[in-house]
Amino acid sequence: MAIAPLRPDEIEQIECNIFWKARPIVRERIDFPWHRDAKKSPTAGRVESSQALAIEFFGTVSALSSKNTILETWISALRLNVKGPWKIETEALVPRDLLGEPRPTQIDALALGQGGVIVFECKFTEQDGGGCSQPSPIGDGAHKGQVQCTGSYEHQTNPVNGRASRCALTAKGIRYWEHVPTVMDFDPTIEYRPCPFRGGWYQWMRNLVTAAAMSKRDQIPAAFVVVYADGPFPMAQKVRSADWQRLDASVAGKAVPLRTASYQYLLKMALDAATVEERPILAELETWMNDKYAEVSG
Repeated sequence: MAIAPLRPDEIEQIECNIFWKARPIVRERIDFPWHRDAKKSPTAGRVESSQALAIEFFGTVSALSSKNTILETWISALRLNVKGPWKIETEALVPRDLLGEPRPTQIDALALGQGGVIVFECKFTEQDGGGCSQPSPIGDGAHKGQVQCTGSYEHQTNPVNGRASRCALTAKGIRYWEHVPTVMDFDPTIEYRPCPFRGGWYQWMRNLVTAAAMSKRDQIPAAFVVVYADGPFPMAQKVRSADWQRLDASVAGKAVPLRTASYQYLLKMALDAATVEERPILAELETWMNDKYAEVSG
């Protein structure tokens, strides 16, 4: 995937929107996969950016000497069976060969330990997880307006490439459904109308199967944690909804545990677990993030 370099003005905008402790990422990682809008402009310079929020939170924790103690505190509170010591990477790109993706999944924050892996998906102002693109009309090109999937998991032929399968992505060699039954209560041998991953569950599924594939590859346990901003934000309501309860039920007892935690909850635990010398940094981060919540919520 080609990475467009940031212009000097874009670097300045992003740095102004990221807490100082994590700010070096902007210049030190020239290959960083910044989110971009329809006009190809990076969005991390905007106060409502969930990418900026995730980078400053996990980037700050990663830079602390008490990082491992903080991670172990989170792991205990979330009842996870994974072990460090830990390395944290923000916006980690999944190797293409892991799931056969032509455009690899981009993990908001990835904690890699000697005895486990944690996939973090981070939300701020988003309504839900992202949906699958295959049932949506193609936006441009020779096949503009065509849809590649009916929106159901059923035998069908993709009109764009002529390939037949229950899932348009499976026909393209993407191996999500190989891992789905290990992480969710769905059987790939039967049909679903509509497909359970047509809407927001698609992104949760992608993170779960990514964690499962990493677990299988490295022979270590894995976990998936959705991190959200608590308060008057859509995801704070979503994780308390009946739809989320159904998602939880589908994942319960499977290979990758699903947990939810607010930034506020994780930061409070980090403050308690950090060294006395590093607590002022986290207290400053807390103020910085609270100011963002207040500005975005109006």
